[in-house]
Amino acid sequence: MADGGMFGDVLREPPVNVAAEQALLGAILLNNKAYTCVDEIVEPEHFSVAIYGRIFEVIRVIINMGREADPITIREHIEGDILLGKRSAGEHLQVLMRSVVGLVNAKSYAIAIRDAWVRRCLFKTCSETLDRCCRPGTETASDIVDGLENGLLELARGTDEAQPTSALSDAMQDAIDSAREAALRGNGLAGISWGYRALDRMTGGMMPGGMYLIGARPAMGKTALGLGIAIRTAAAGSSVLFWSGEMTAPQLGARAGAAYAGLSTQAVFTGRRYDVPEDAETGDRQVLSDWQWRDLQSGVASAASLSLEIDTQSRITVARLRSRARRMARSKKGLHAIVVDYVGLMSAGSAYEDQRSYERITKVSGQLKQLGIELGVPVVVLAQLNRETERREDKRPMLSDLRDAGALEQDADMVLLLHREHYYLKKQLDAGLTRKDKESMEDFANRTSDLTNRTNMALGKAEVLIPKNRQGPEGTCRLRFTNETTWFRDLEEDERSPAWVVAEQDSLQ
Repeated sequence: MADGGMFGDVLREPPVNVAAEQALLGAILLNNKAYTCVDEIVEPEHFSVAIYGRIFEVIRVIINMGREADPITIREHIEGDILLGKRSAGEHLQVLMRSVVGLVNAKSYAIAIRDAWVRRCLFKTCSETLDRCCRPGTETASDIVDGLENGLLELARGTDEAQPTSALSDAMQDAIDSAREAALRGNGLAGISWGYRALDRMTGGMMPGGMYLIGARPAMGKTALGLGIAIRTAAAGSSVLFWSGEMTAPQLGARAGAAYAGLSTQAVFTGRRYDVPEDAETGDRQVLSDWQWRDLQSGVASAASLSLEIDTQSRITVARLRSRARRMARSKKGLHAIVVDYVGLMSAGSAYEDQRSYERITKVSGQLKQLGIELGVPVVVLAQLNRETERREDKRPMLSDLRDAGALEQDADMVLLLHREHYYLKKQLDAGLTRKDKESMEDFANRTSDLTNRTNMALGKAEVLIPKNRQGPEGTCRLRFTNETTWFRDLEEDERSPAWVVAEQDSLQ
């Protein structure tokens, strides 16, 4: 038939392969050994004829019970089933037994059945997309594209070939080979560097395919740590994709520039000096000095040598992130890590699921985990903790503070919780203490002085608690935080040292 445009589309039918379905079921009923060749290829839902899918399901149950699946044992399970339609169970089984071509072809039948199922799924996804394109409403073209990409991502996940099993000895040898490679690299890391020595020492680096969850309350510095990890990992020689759902690229650039030049973020945003007092009479601030502009420009030159791409598309879906990550992975520099800031701002690609936070984050979490495994790169996922920590006297976060965050805790290979005690102590100090009943003035003064001392001692200190680590120990890493530049450093680093140092190329080989 010639291409008839719209009329051709109307006449198209979803692809099916009933002959292959009948031949496969007949082969299994004739000899159950055929089932072992196909049990990892097809599922009951892959059959286009509903009763055939039901028969395959019954075959699986009977064989897994150690019994023989034949027309007699199958018939007692499907007799009277509504899916039989106008035919009896016996008539359906006779058709199957007459369709047997050969046992050796069983695997080919299974592949053909699965292929037809994939095509039907594509047919359904594309048809729904066509309907959405023609349906009047408030959906934008971008919404439709996101829906299509999300549908294709789900389909791609469902059509992955079965992962082959491995012998224990082979798995052990692979681990030893990886250990030898890590030893030869000379940095003591099994994976790629976090860019922070404290985290590298505790974790051994980020492993390919691993999902690393960083949780924190607002104002703890989630974005600062996520951006620091992205930049410093890139500076160590890795290629990184950073997505931010709450900041623009210029805002992120201003943060990086402030950290590199040792300026406050306000100074970079305004081009004015905040390291010297404002004019007493006019209240105006001086324009940045020439040397400060030069430092900022040096930061641009250093950043130009990094393989780091920033994506700030709002409400992005994992499907859209996947397409950008795959494009980057195909480039000459490749892709070695993804940083997501933060998961609560991502879309599940469905208006229904987006209205339900728990379901949305659960779906997105599973897709991010799959994305890391598919591309063989670590995925660092930032998440916001619930308010429980605010109600406790000890403000240190705990795993239970992720209770409302979908399946993030279960999916993550490692959970890191960011905490800065100084934020809470200063907040308490600024609010002022209230004198307790029957408390003497001396005791009240001592309590106020103690809070002041604790606040001063906590200034610039940050903790990264690791309560879950599938590949190593749990514990606490300590970092230094500079509030003016919103930048994290290792404890042994000088605050005046460069925010990041690009590794020599020779050391990356």
